Amino acid sequence: MNPSDAVAPDVFVSYARKNRPLAEQLAEGLNAGGLQVWWDSDLAPGTEFAAVIEAKLLGAAVVIVLWSADSVRSSFVRDECSRALKHDKLLPVRIEDIELPLGFGQLHTLDLLDWEGDADDEAFEKLLLEVQRRRQRGPQALLAEPLRPGRKWPRRSSLLAGAALALVVAGSATWYARDRADQAADVLAGVQRREEADKLEADRHFRAGLDLQYADVPQLEKARNEYLSAIERRPGHARAHYYLGHVYAQMGNPADALASFKLALAATESPLDRIQHADVDKQLLALAVVDGEEAPVTRAATAPQVAPPPSAIGSVGSSVVVAARAPAAKTSPAPVNRDGIDPQIVTRSLKPKPAPVPAPVSIAREPNVTSAAPEPRSPPRIEPPEASVAALMKSVEGLFDANKETRITATTSLVLDPLALSDAVPFAVNKALQVLKGEGGAAGLSASASSGVVNTLVLLQSALPGTLQVNRVAIEQLVDAAAPLGDYTAQQAGKVRGLLTAAAARHPLAYIQIANEGQRPIAEALALKMRSFGYEAPGIELVADRAPETTQVRVQGKSDRSYARWVRKAVADAVDASPAVSALRNARPGVDTYEIWFGRQLCAPGGRVLAGCKKA
Repeated sequence: MNPSDAVAPDVFVSYARKNRPLAEQLAEGLNAGGLQVWWDSDLAPGTEFAAVIEAKLLGAAVVIVLWSADSVRSSFVRDECSRALKHDKLLPVRIEDIELPLGFGQLHTLDLLDWEGDADDEAFEKLLLEVQRRRQRGPQALLAEPLRPGRKWPRRSSLLAGAALALVVAGSATWYARDRADQAADVLAGVQRREEADKLEADRHFRAGLDLQYADVPQLEKARNEYLSAIERRPGHARAHYYLGHVYAQMGNPADALASFKLALAATESPLDRIQHADVDKQLLALAVVDGEEAPVTRAATAPQVAPPPSAIGSVGSSVVVAARAPAAKTSPAPVNRDGIDPQIVTRSLKPKPAPVPAPVSIAREPNVTSAAPEPRSPPRIEPPEASVAALMKSVEGLFDANKETRITATTSLVLDPLALSDAVPFAVNKALQVLKGEGGAAGLSASASSGVVNTLVLLQSALPGTLQVNRVAIEQLVDAAAPLGDYTAQQAGKVRGLLTAAAARHPLAYIQIANEGQRPIAEALALKMRSFGYEAPGIELVADRAPETTQVRVQGKSDRSYARWVRKAVADAVDASPAVSALRNARPGVDTYEIWFGRQLCAPGGRVLAGCKKA
């Protein structure tokens, strides 16, 4: 039953939380007996529950307290009972054979020691009759009893009688005002106590969240739940929002992480310190939507993706050879031939009389192409430059740092940084394998080492398929070695294993956009090259004026950077100029995705013309 807040209940039930099932059973039984019962299950979401509880208790005709071993220890239950006793509406009921608290032992108490919810039970019937009797008597009748209605005033003059009546009325008004003031004070005191209790409870949940997040084996899901419980009781708890933001980021929920970090800055209770404030600023920058960023390309392939025939790109035996540009046999650079294929990507073994090269086939235009194509090779990759390795190693060391705060912020920072994530993965995996194979083995791991292994598994869950594929062998070793470290670590390792399995069927995408039809032969040759190395390259799109001034490579989100560096080199070979590379940080692709935009000046009248450009 959910009575309206405007209606005073007949019965208010006070109980300890562990006795909730019996309290619910009792409320249902009394409701069936025609009584209106209120207990705290009727609290509506968003209400000021402390004030509502006070109002319902003071408005009820009868307050039933369910005495048990738990309720006698509950300060809230005893407080509610003291208030009910003060207003002469307390009806004690024992549900366990225990000694009543000091101050309540002299009251007439009913028993429901063995009651199982039966409405015909003699003890319940006795309780129901007592509640009905007290309800009929009511608070006003109780207050009137000492005056004994029917008593006559002694005869006096009208003036004296009026004066006496005025004194009685004034006394009654004074009593009423004092009683209302006492009730208001009680409500205020109750609200303050509830707020203090909420604060203590919120802090308890917050500390529990920290223990879980700081643990040797961090348990993010449980930590998230504890922080949410703390925030439910104290919405302005800044540090609970702060650590919850880190949990959301590491669990792959960037939108929730962004909201939590913003709330951490706005909240006023348990405010962030200087270091935490600076960290939030950093994470907000990583999570923020970049204004003015180009929308990422997304389109489906218009035809089945087939690897090109060997003759289209040159071969040695059965191996496709489309590696780095080979030095030309002549002293001057060799031009791109009339069919759009750069002769420098063909191996020297085919010279001086290379086999005739057929015109490249546009997969988008001719979907029925068939050929005995070799199996596509793994996408090539290029390691990060030496200059960035030191910074990557420092970030990875943070995952294993002895300082708990450092481990948390380092993990979140790498998870959210699309420029560093994929390059950091091999270093993190190798570091985790080193500590697992170190002295003492897995059983002898330090707290920081154990936490670092879990942080590495969390990092891997944020990586895209290309990064997982590139590091497959080492990652498989890690998940095998981490599985015996406990249920939670095994669970995280299992998630990584599932992602690794799915990654085998996912291929990187290369979208190619051209500014004019003169660029199509060069673009088609590049698409064939990409497909030969395992990329999916949907049909080339003519974008005209939407093309940039010069050729660009755009990397979507967390797409693998070692692949991106090779894509840049492949484009440079195709257009004989190094393209600019930019990151589309707002993009959230499900697979490693790279956009190739040919510049407007390439193959344009008055612009830069290559031998491979299509003649008008």
